[in-house]
Amino acid sequence: MRIVSGRNAVLTVLRMGAAVREVMIDAAAAGEKAAAIVEAAQRAGVPLRRVDRRELEQRAGANHQGVLAVAETLPEMKLKDVLTRCADQRRPPCIVLLRELLHEHNLGAILRTADAAGAVAVVLPSHGAAALGAEAARVSTGAAETVTVVRQSLTQALAVLRREGITVIGAEPEGNTDYWDQDLRGPVAFLLGGENRALSGPLRDACDALVRIPMVGQVTSLNVSVACALLLYERLRQSTTGRVRPDCP
Repeated sequence: MRIVSGRNAVLTVLRMGAAVREVMIDAAAAGEKAAAIVEAAQRAGVPLRRVDRRELEQRAGANHQGVLAVAETLPEMKLKDVLTRCADQRRPPCIVLLRELLHEHNLGAILRTADAAGAVAVVLPSHGAAALGAEAARVSTGAAETVTVVRQSLTQALAVLRREGITVIGAEPEGNTDYWDQDLRGPVAFLLGGENRALSGPLRDACDALVRIPMVGQVTSLNVSVACALLLYERLRQSTTGRVRPDCP
């Protein structure tokens, strides 16, 4: 079982038809979003309890926003399963791979952007990466239900991508192309380092292209969730307009 907290996250879980055992909501909760959660729980036939705020804090910590859901654990999937699903849906896959991700908040932020920009999965290393816990689910505002989190060796994942002919774009400060000059259309996977680690030599060698995000100030790097957002939205722009670069006057 898992805890999903936060109003947007709980509402998404209920509306998507996930296996929810129970919803607990602050007895004093009011407003449009609280009413929507109550209605969604009733429609789904999910038991709903109004409880003291302290009980919510004991179950989900301080950032529960007055509501939590107890849901079934998400099924584990491998990258090949995600790609098979994309093929069945005739959807060009967009994948995010991360060498390192230590903080749940960053995982939630990346999932939220991935959903918004059309990515289907985030691949994390098998060991040592942030858990998809209550904090990540809350920050994702429901995207933890729509974007698959795959835990798999990056070496194995890259081999799968290579067999499927999916272009792998690595993001590195030493990349030889600005990210907006790289063709990001079609089936693509973005490979990023993490909070504290850049890509290793073997990971760089596994990429079809290495791009950089220009930095003109004093800081030398961006938060990994911000870097991921830039890449995903540039891909969305290119896919929507059909152009790698916008027309210049």
